[in-house]
Amino acid sequence: MLSLDGGGVRGLSSLLILRHLLVLVTQVLVENGKRPAGQNTVRPQDIFDVAVGTSTGGLIVLMMVKLDMSLDDCIEQYKTLSRDIFSKQRPLLKRVFGSDLSKYSGTRLETAVGELLKSSHQPVNLGMRSGTQQNVMRGTVLCREMPQLQSVFFCTHECQGPYKQHLLKCDLKVRHAARATSAAPSYFEEMIIEERAFVDGGYGRTNNPSWDSRIHYETNHEVATDRQLVMINIGTGTLPQDADVPRLQKHPWWTRLLPRSLVKMSDLLADLVNMATESEDVAKRLEYLSEDNPERLFYKRFSANTGIHDIKLDDWQAVVGANGSSVIEKRTEAYLKDRAVLDKMKTAAVKLAEVYAQRQEHADLSLVNDVNGREDIDLSVLVPVEPNAAQTLPVPSLVTGSETTQSPAPSPPRTPDVQAGWRSTVPPVDTAQGKEILQGEGDQFEETVLPRCIVGII
Repeated sequence: MLSLDGGGVRGLSSLLILRHLLVLVTQVLVENGKRPAGQNTVRPQDIFDVAVGTSTGGLIVLMMVKLDMSLDDCIEQYKTLSRDIFSKQRPLLKRVFGSDLSKYSGTRLETAVGELLKSSHQPVNLGMRSGTQQNVMRGTVLCREMPQLQSVFFCTHECQGPYKQHLLKCDLKVRHAARATSAAPSYFEEMIIEERAFVDGGYGRTNNPSWDSRIHYETNHEVATDRQLVMINIGTGTLPQDADVPRLQKHPWWTRLLPRSLVKMSDLLADLVNMATESEDVAKRLEYLSEDNPERLFYKRFSANTGIHDIKLDDWQAVVGANGSSVIEKRTEAYLKDRAVLDKMKTAAVKLAEVYAQRQEHADLSLVNDVNGREDIDLSVLVPVEPNAAQTLPVPSLVTGSETTQSPAPSPPRTPDVQAGWRSTVPPVDTAQGKEILQGEGDQFEETVLPRCIVGII
């Protein structure tokens, strides 16, 4: 699992860290003879089963999963998005005396994402669970639903388990999911979908989505809890150890003399501090679990502590360097040169290289089985022996050495696993169980037409 924190324009730092990590993974693979020298750097889509993100992390997830972008393309498009979204503020008078205190236009953000979709040759109304996906990685963006601030997961795949009752009735559009996960209070107005109000997941102690996403996948996607979960978490800036957090969170005395609306707008600095501290609190809990039970969890977090936290969420000029590298790029490069950071990244790279190699070995084995079976054309399909076995369909592994996640592209069926309780029968299959399997295998089968979302335009 790849987990990406929220953080506005500082998400560029996350992309740079991830790119550097995958360069190290590629080097390990070449050194171990698992990948020929001279090939391109491995992509996140080649390693991770699932990518989850909050706010700006959610935008990056959508770029990688739904648009199948390389990290270099993500970085360039991220710079463009930052400029398009944050270069124009809403008039101050409308913010102070109107009902909407948000600093930026949510419509402008949604339009920018729509342009990104078109530039990637995708329809503007592309749905989260529709369209032809070009990779096997699944994606989830995290939001909060008002007023209870409960966690909401917008996934590119069907959620099962107890969470299914909380799903929207429609196939949410990608641009609406991007708008909802980015609706940080004071920056963007809340997003209304089917008469439900959504805000940035960072507005509720989930700016770091790692903990909530881990629980979500274990509970609603039948992810095995008795095998090791490999999780890489990348942040958007960490406060230095000597930072005076209580002082930074405290409002100046003179704010008591201002109207409530202006005080709310002055909360932006406090929001930055809260996001940074809460993200680290989540990381500490996961680090403790990883150290206490390494067989169950491999967790590594990377977040630049070289001044990235000082950059405002909307400072788009820190992303786009006038001449050469930008401020964020320079400060992130300084972080990546730290010896302790590099050693930690190498440890993570070795683990991810193991995951990649096991995926490739499984793919090669599947190819051999496919070639050996070409003499006899088998038109049978796999159906469960037990009545309820249809509920145990393959899900993203999220663990080392697991089976590769099924691709939506048409492909031969898997080799039956006798121990898992599957057997081969002759078609046609006209049972409800058989139909459920066909619907769950991918886009090569007939899609269920979902109703259109009712979206409130802000």
